[in-house]
Amino acid sequence: MFEEQDHAADAAGGTSAEVLYAVELVHDRGTYTVLVRDLAQGTLQTTTIPGRTVARIPVYLSKLGLETL
Repeated sequence: MFEEQDHAADAAGGTSAEVLYAVELVHDRGTYTVLVRDLAQGTLQTTTIPGRTVARIPVYLSKLGLETL
């Protein structure tokens, strides 16, 4: 999770950046779970997603205009 904070600071051009959300994808015994941490509110949301959705994550990111690091 701390890697995301480093990448956010790099993406902001080395300026002080505040990470608001951290997202993790966990694979455990055939089950994929997405964890979304709201760092400002201190909350955690989780949801289970199918493997076919995991395979399409690069497509979803490209639609958002995001680059992979």
